[in-house]
Amino acid sequence: MPATPRFKINDRVNKKRNTGVFLAIDSTAGTIVEMKEKLNSRKRPSYYYNVKWPDGRSSEHAQHILVPAP
Repeated sequence: MPATPRFKINDRVNKKRNTGVFLAIDSTAGTIVEMKEKLNSRKRPSYYYNVKWPDGRSSEHAQHILVPAP
C-alpha cells in the first residue's frame, strides 16, 4: 500500500523522540511549512515535512516521526 500524506501545510505537530525504552512525545508543537515527496530505494514515495518550531528553528522530519498536536 503506497504512503499517503498525513499532514497539510499549517498543521500543528509534535515530534516523537526515542527515550531508549519507549517513544515519548515532545510538549512543544511546531507548524508545518513545507511538504516534500521523496522516492525511497524501491522508488516508492515517502513524505517529509519542514517544521517551524516556536523558538525560530526549523527541521525536516519523515511523517512517521510526527504526530498531530492536541
